Amino acid sequence: MCLRMVTMMVAMMMTVMGSARKQDVGGRVIDAQGEPLPFVNVVLLSLPDSSFVQGTVTDEQGMFKISTDKKDGLLKLTCIGYETQYIPLKATAGLTIEMKEDAQLLDEVVVKSLLPKTHVKGDAMRTTVEGTILEKAGTVADALSKVPSLEAERNGSVKVLGRGDAEVYINGRRVQDKSELSRLRSDQIQHVDVVQNPGARYAASTKAVVRITLKKAQGEGISFQDNAGGIYQYGHTLTNNLDVNYRTGGLDITASFWAGRYGHSKSLQKDDMYYLCGQDVYEGYTNQETKNVWKGWSPQLQINYMVDNNHSLGAFYKYDRHPSGDMSSDFNTDNYENGRYIERSESRIWQTDNFSKHIFNAYYNGKIGQLGIDLNIDGLFDDTKDEGSTEETMTPAGNEVPQAATVRRIESNTNSSNNFWASKLVFTYPLLKGNLSLGGEYSYNHRTDAYSYIATDYVPVKATDTEINESSSSAFVEYGRPFGRVFAQVGLRYEHLTNDYYNFGQREDEVCRDYGDWFPTAVVSAPVGPVQLSLSYRCDIERPNYSNLSSSTIYLNRYSFQSGNPYLKPTYTHSLVMNAGYKWVNLTLNYGRIKDILTMSTEPFPGSEDPLISLVHPINSKEDFDQLSVNLSFRPTIGCWHPLWYAFCVFQNYKTPTADGSMLTLNKPFVTLVWQNTVELPKGFRLDASMQWANHGDYNNFRIIRNRFETSLGVQRDIALRRLGSLTLDLRCIDLFNTNKTNAVLYGPRELTVHNPARRTFSLDVTWKFNEARSKYRGSGAGEKQKARM
Repeated sequence: MCLRMVTMMVAMMMTVMGSARKQDVGGRVIDAQGEPLPFVNVVLLSLPDSSFVQGTVTDEQGMFKISTDKKDGLLKLTCIGYETQYIPLKATAGLTIEMKEDAQLLDEVVVKSLLPKTHVKGDAMRTTVEGTILEKAGTVADALSKVPSLEAERNGSVKVLGRGDAEVYINGRRVQDKSELSRLRSDQIQHVDVVQNPGARYAASTKAVVRITLKKAQGEGISFQDNAGGIYQYGHTLTNNLDVNYRTGGLDITASFWAGRYGHSKSLQKDDMYYLCGQDVYEGYTNQETKNVWKGWSPQLQINYMVDNNHSLGAFYKYDRHPSGDMSSDFNTDNYENGRYIERSESRIWQTDNFSKHIFNAYYNGKIGQLGIDLNIDGLFDDTKDEGSTEETMTPAGNEVPQAATVRRIESNTNSSNNFWASKLVFTYPLLKGNLSLGGEYSYNHRTDAYSYIATDYVPVKATDTEINESSSSAFVEYGRPFGRVFAQVGLRYEHLTNDYYNFGQREDEVCRDYGDWFPTAVVSAPVGPVQLSLSYRCDIERPNYSNLSSSTIYLNRYSFQSGNPYLKPTYTHSLVMNAGYKWVNLTLNYGRIKDILTMSTEPFPGSEDPLISLVHPINSKEDFDQLSVNLSFRPTIGCWHPLWYAFCVFQNYKTPTADGSMLTLNKPFVTLVWQNTVELPKGFRLDASMQWANHGDYNNFRIIRNRFETSLGVQRDIALRRLGSLTLDLRCIDLFNTNKTNAVLYGPRELTVHNPARRTFSLDVTWKFNEARSKYRGSGAGEKQKARM
């Protein structure tokens, strides 16, 4: 008995002593800008033979840890695009290790500090903004417009060439308000990642992702930034945004208030309608002029608290209020039958609207041991009221005696609302020298739409009162790891959607949906000599917006009505993207196989006894088609001159019906050429000039029938105010020569030719910064694509 007890005690002591001899070796790996580097391969080598002991990989925060009983040894750190680092084992405890870019890969790119560096970074093409001329671009939207493969407008629209609309993230938080990109300044950006085939962690309806990483905030206390802007085109727009930030310790609070009046734009459009009714040819020539003026204000508050480097949490709230919006439109059409003028329709359309929207996000980012946790809860609640009226005067053609005109009046009312909740939970864990991510997302929306009208006589329009209860759930798994200088990542996502559709309280089973889909993703990237390459694949889906699913029919004039289509199917795309980067040259090839793409069609009104009445509504294409896009860009630096040249080409084989019943293949190449220039001048001045040309060709379901050309010019100046901060003035003229005109044909049973004239636009922005600080908000949001459909 005593011998057994002694043996057990000795064994326990040996175990304790063995455990005591082990030590935790760890640290944080960053790049030259201080950003954490994930997926860095860390290997422990013994001395003096350099044999492998054990290894791990850094997590998304650049952290790693190895438990070992070795007292001496070497840590070997390797990562694509960076020099291999060797760190003595005894010197690694709690240290921060900076990886240096591999000069053999980047060559002269690292020599010129003002040269924007674009290179492959995992699943993305990363463009460095900090320390480059892009810092001086103006707003974040201005900087994005100078990043290869991106098209960005100051209204917040961001497109990836060849992929379409992109989701934008700032420090991991999904951008809810597009105007946020015009409120932030370009000198706040550290780098921009463009992901053309997002991984499985993103919703399957996400075509592309733009991730913006801001510079680290410096200092504490109160800081503010105020931006005032004005635009003039056909009228004026005035806006102002004030951001106030308070930071102390781990607490970060940002309050913003935006207010503005929009009224600078006017829609001028000429439409030519052509269709056949038996042997008769009908043509309608429409001139439309629409003016929209609205006022709004929007406060927002975000609070972030960093408990330590491993735990942070916060909340974001924003209120959007548009108390008034007035739209007026003149819609005049001349109708011809077999070349003979038959009548004129003159419509006066008025519409007033007001809406309010509440947006909420709460998040937690943390690590428990090596397990990373990302939790987001989102809410969106909005209410929109539209009141409209149309007065139409019909005047038949007269020979000698003038014909009497008839007048029709219609009053309409539309109310819609959304009550939306979403949650997302993502776990990450280092596994087998790589990183495993898995998680899920759930969203639910209750949407109502009610449309009513009063008409002076019969019109083939019906009132609707619809209710949609839609829930969406998804789960994904994703794994990525480096293999030497090669990085590979694969993922699989499953999404299930249930949609219950009611009209006047009656369930319409033929419109309801209940379906699920699997969506695979894959990416591999590696340097090949001095060239950096990546190849990615993704299957994605695009679900129709709620407005396109509406069964409401809107009266335009006697012969034209517009409606949604509750029978629309989602669009599926299989996409294969290759990126290549060499010094200041970048090439992107994007091939897609597209099924059931959404297009607008003009057709005879269903059930109408008058064959001349047309219905404009969205439909799905009849056949799948292929589309290949090529984007080649050049961005050198020549002294104080920073040019950007790029060419974008689209090749496709889209098939569409025509008015005579035949099928037409839209396969003419569509080419866009862009030349942007920034010239640095003395005393803080900068000159911006750009030119863009596009040929007549085919893109999706449009045939462009006129070449387009646009020239823009701008000047900026930075003024130091010493203790009062800094001031930036930005004056621009867009489409200097009024040449950016659009002519396009939309084919279908009734063909529509659209003509848009050009009008130069002037803008002035004044930004004042004082003791500037940047937000630490890390919320990434949930249910983003479902929100976008609203």
